[in-house]
Amino acid sequence: MPTVSEISSRYIDEVAALDPVRGERWGVPNDGTRLTDYSPEGVAAMADLLRKTIQDLDAAAPTSEPERLGKGFLADWTAGELGVIEAGERERMLSNIVGPAASTRSVFDLMDKSTPEAWEKIAARLGAVRGSMAGYRASLEAGLANGRAAARRQAIVVADQCVTWAGSGTDEGWFGSLVAGAEGIDDKLRTSLNAAAKQAAESYADLATWLRGTYAARASESDASGDERYRVWAEYLLGTDLDLDEAYGWGWEELARLEEQKDVECEKILPGAGFDAVRDLLINDPGRSIHGVDAYRSWLQYVTDEAIDGLSGREFDIPAAISRCEVRIPPEGSAAAAYYTSPSEDLTRPGRTWFPTVGRQRFPTWDEVSTVYHEAVPGHHLQNATIHLVPLTRAHKLGFMSAHGEGWALYAERLMDELGWFRTPETRLGFLCAHAFRAARVVVDIGLHTGRTIPKGWPGAGEAWTYERAIDFIVRAGGMDRDKAESEVLRYLSWPSQATAYKLGERTWLAGRAAASAAASTAGRTLDRRAWHAGALALGPLGLRRLGAELASA
Repeated sequence: MPTVSEISSRYIDEVAALDPVRGERWGVPNDGTRLTDYSPEGVAAMADLLRKTIQDLDAAAPTSEPERLGKGFLADWTAGELGVIEAGERERMLSNIVGPAASTRSVFDLMDKSTPEAWEKIAARLGAVRGSMAGYRASLEAGLANGRAAARRQAIVVADQCVTWAGSGTDEGWFGSLVAGAEGIDDKLRTSLNAAAKQAAESYADLATWLRGTYAARASESDASGDERYRVWAEYLLGTDLDLDEAYGWGWEELARLEEQKDVECEKILPGAGFDAVRDLLINDPGRSIHGVDAYRSWLQYVTDEAIDGLSGREFDIPAAISRCEVRIPPEGSAAAAYYTSPSEDLTRPGRTWFPTVGRQRFPTWDEVSTVYHEAVPGHHLQNATIHLVPLTRAHKLGFMSAHGEGWALYAERLMDELGWFRTPETRLGFLCAHAFRAARVVVDIGLHTGRTIPKGWPGAGEAWTYERAIDFIVRAGGMDRDKAESEVLRYLSWPSQATAYKLGERTWLAGRAAASAAASTAGRTLDRRAWHAGALALGPLGLRRLGAELASA
């Protein structure tokens, strides 16, 4: 009978074989030439693997603390993903963030490009795009046949994204620009790369045409998932049974608290002017902006490096192996939100943060400092890279639970506020807007998907959420421009419950620290925050139902 550790390691290898895109993100060794089979047959094969893993875990007894934690994590992770598949959600997965089209395009960002041999793998993987997208389309067709149509809005958004990457006319598109950057290769390989890139671009263009025409004509006019589907996703992304009414009510309370704090900082910047005027100043004042994409990336790298240097040896022990986090700019067509990619399993590929520019050349900085702390250190990079170094089972090291990871990243922002790192009213307002934005996401996401109405005391009280109202609400709460707010709302609509993971996860992290602090006080001592952080990160990713209890004793 296999041990928990053996089941965990085997699971990673078997998932990477079935889903090479996920394997590449994990940095698991592979031949680098294949792509994921998103067809109904490929999804069924993944479901079979999940069921077998769950069965094996049920029969395995942990023999160590890492195995105890690892069994709990993997049991929740596999059961959550299986629930999503069995609910038919893979048959309507149209998302510009995590859908197959976006995930397949972005996998090339992670590939080595330093040698002719590396470019040969890229050529082979580009050649696999057509089959992978054909399988994806087959799953979407199955969804239509089974009465599981995604929203028309999502079909159009993904189609537009595919067109951006495919290019048209004189625009070579993303795939063409990828291979144009190949250096040190011979003419034969260049010809092969160009042909593979052209075929990949055509595959994306064909998918866009089908989505805009055939699929959109049969898609749902409703953006909402409803309570049942929402809870399926919450079990997968949050690792808990979500009380929708409690979470919705708490989100409004948290938003009200943050709006009061925003008013305080606004008064320091422009006395008597109010948030809208302050926001306009901070966004439009050239003196408060970085000009040019290269300068923007350099500034982001500086803020990242400053945080690593300033926290290492004080609040956290940051080993040299993970003390570098690279800032990258993703290609046009990416969603507007910044994101993080973990280091490879062996740490040879570093952790990276990605900051989309969405066509801009001028970048206000007031609200970006908090985002850097969220994505890099002490946020996602510190958490994910640290987990690579602690003694956990393999799947536990490489896995991710949204509420755990995103909750930590929000906790990290709040910690930086506690430590005084938001040194000006402008950057502290940016931090507060980031958190008000996340609180607004809780109510917008639940409201849009489940039909809950706006409560008393807020504009539109008693009325239902609409797409436009949600965008306006996010603009006001987060202080962001409308295009970015619209991208955010589109993200929520394609990925039920994920937007709630941030604030509900942070709430669990804070409650865990408070419980640990109370226990220390009862024992006549003060909580050693640095030691608590180390122990908490060493737990690895856990769903919220497990995380609270573990944090209280960490």
